[in-house]
Amino acid sequence: IGAIIGPKGKMINEIQEKTGAQISIEDDGTVFIGATDGVAADKAKAMIDGIANPHVPTVGEKYEGKVVKTAAFGAFVNLYPGKDGLLHISQLKKMAGGKRVEKVEDVINVGDTVHVEINEIDPKGKLSLIPVVEGEVSE
Repeated sequence: IGAIIGPKGKMINEIQEKTGAQISIEDDGTVFIGATDGVAADKAKAMIDGIANPHVPTVGEKYEGKVVKTAAFGAFVNLYPGKDGLLHISQLKKMAGGKRVEKVEDVINVGDTVHVEINEIDPKGKLSLIPVVEGEVSE
């Protein structure tokens, strides 16, 4: 339940903001979702499910993620609540027409949505991502 609420209510507030649904959690752990339409309720349920019953990512899975942070060496992409992966700067040339990328922000910025694939998972569970570029044939 703590993971659903998050530090200082961050996670539950984010879910409510993204979906428009109202969420309440009882002392016994029961989660109630209230929404004006089924789509919002389903989206909130899926997000809560993802936290309460975490999905174990596997190599080759594709996601549409949001860039949450950039660094000199690449961009961190949020795949689903609580799970980010690194899109290394060396992989960004695929998004820049094959040209070498000097600065991450020349290609992508915080808030951008990107299509990525899990390329590698290290022993600590950290995800290495590669971009999925439309029209590209996989090797």
